[in-house]
Amino acid sequence: MNKSLTALPDVNVGHSTHLDKLQGCTVVVFDKPYPVAYKANGGTARIYDSNIMDDGKSYPRKHAIYISDGGHAGLETAAEIAQALREKGIGWNIEKSIIPSLTGGIVMTLGLKTSEFSTKYGYEAVQNISKDEVRTGNVGAGTGSSVGKFSWTKEGKCLGMKSGIGSSRLDLGNGVMVAVLTVVNALGNIVNNDGSILAGNRNDETDKPFRMFEGFSNFLTEKDTNTTISIVGTNLKIDNQEDLRRIATIATHGQVRAVNPINTSIDGDTVFVFTTEEIDSYLSPLGKDMAKGDWYKIGIDILGQAAAKAVQESIYDACNKAETIKLGIGYKGVIPSAKDYSKV
Repeated sequence: MNKSLTALPDVNVGHSTHLDKLQGCTVVVFDKPYPVAYKANGGTARIYDSNIMDDGKSYPRKHAIYISDGGHAGLETAAEIAQALREKGIGWNIEKSIIPSLTGGIVMTLGLKTSEFSTKYGYEAVQNISKDEVRTGNVGAGTGSSVGKFSWTKEGKCLGMKSGIGSSRLDLGNGVMVAVLTVVNALGNIVNNDGSILAGNRNDETDKPFRMFEGFSNFLTEKDTNTTISIVGTNLKIDNQEDLRRIATIATHGQVRAVNPINTSIDGDTVFVFTTEEIDSYLSPLGKDMAKGDWYKIGIDILGQAAAKAVQESIYDACNKAETIKLGIGYKGVIPSAKDYSKV
């Protein structure tokens, strides 16, 4: 079973992956424009063309959502993505022009410490779009991503661990699903449901495997931006932008559950949500009766909670699917994956 965004109808995903440079870009392209909302809680979130998705705007539909490496330069990949979409005939036909509408966010990974970023990655990602199950791990915008970077060694070596792109899908019944793609490039540790740490800030000073953010004051963060960006898709028809935004807001709780710390002043943590508008309702007869009373938004609330869970699981998937990389600035010369941590 396809457990990724491409399980939804009319959804395509493409990666541009440059393992030699630890950089890349990921783009989600729709066969037709769909409503999109977002919620950004990070203190340094950088979102392309976000105002059209705000309250009171008339037509918050997009042909694509992207996540790019590159920091500020990653926003410039929008032009390359738009050009590639135009060449594929994706966009609004306005007289003699094709005008794609897109939005997206950026991450700033360890790859920027090794090579100059190229906006061409956006164009490449569109060329690689597919309806196949989305590839995860060290691909696309997650190629150079890592977690656990709130402190480094006294010698300036990175104590973080490798993360990447993760996917998750939940089926809610009657054909309705929630699917998520997340790029995990977090400042904080990734925390399992039981409170244990899946991946995070390695400890080079004591026998404890990880450092904790709480109470730790001697950390180095001024050189790095840290971001977890999730793209949530559903095939349930959402009647208005306010409800779509509520789902995005609730979905951010999945990031909060899995990442500690999160939403700091140097994070760009964001959730995008879109709907393919395929199914009108999924509630059971009892659920429909309840929706006739005061809890008339129960369907939105259930979907939002499912989105939060799927976001959380996609973050774990990103760490579990990541591969160890060798990097000179890394402690012991590596940025280890969760599965390799005990071997380093």
